[in-house]
Amino acid sequence: MNKLLVIGDVIDDIIVVPQGEPRTNTDTAATIVQTLGGSASNVASWAARQGADVTFVGCVSSKDVERVTKEFERYGVKCDLQRSELNTGSLVVIVESQNRTMLTDRGANQDLNFDDLTQHKLSSYRYVHLSGYSIFNKTVEQVQSLITKVHDSGAFMVVDPGSTGFINDYGISKFKAAILGVDLLLPNEEEFQVLGSIVKTTLVTKASAGVDLYVDGVLVESFSAPVVDSIDPTGAGDSFAGGALAALVNGVEMRNAITAGINCAAMAVTTLGARPKL
Repeated sequence: MNKLLVIGDVIDDIIVVPQGEPRTNTDTAATIVQTLGGSASNVASWAARQGADVTFVGCVSSKDVERVTKEFERYGVKCDLQRSELNTGSLVVIVESQNRTMLTDRGANQDLNFDDLTQHKLSSYRYVHLSGYSIFNKTVEQVQSLITKVHDSGAFMVVDPGSTGFINDYGISKFKAAILGVDLLLPNEEEFQVLGSIVKTTLVTKASAGVDLYVDGVLVESFSAPVVDSIDPTGAGDSFAGGALAALVNGVEMRNAITAGINCAAMAVTTLGARPKL
């Protein structure tokens, strides 16, 4: 039962780091990296690299199933991929210092079907992590049904809210109703300002300022982050989640799991891209 299931998006990331201020209507020199990403995909990869037994569930273009499966296998992640006639999702990330602009085409991710996640399938896992991006085109009832199945299978339910912009588009009250009853919420500071502490345990990631632990709406402890030479903040929250969940699924207590997640995030921001280096 010491297994982790990660549910969410698969995205082909194109990460752009301009060398100076981008110039309109002409060229700006830049470093450009293309890699497989997606918030949940990144979480799964980091968790596997930290020793967790991880299975990923997502939806990709039918023509990309073999390519994506092989990419996950490089990180030690098992796959249960659904197929779509839409293109695999894609994302352009423009990195300027500690800020990022993200242009997203979710593509096949929109066809992810929660009904495929039966209670029988879920019963193999100790923790189930759901990316908020996979909530935004689902009804409250569909998300609540999944949470109920997870709990009935005996697993802990974890949600990363994903995006303040998409939460506002979906509806804040509606999103809160959709995630009611989850065991662990992993927002960043902006998402926490929108949602607040609405579940039993909340870990608020604050970039270089570390992580805050809330229990039943009360700030219990703050954890500092090591000082590193940050190159690209893309995937910092995902790497934190992967490191923390890998520890939790293997029986580490919460405070030490938070430290493990912070150490993963410190590694992630020192290189381009959101995945661990092989």
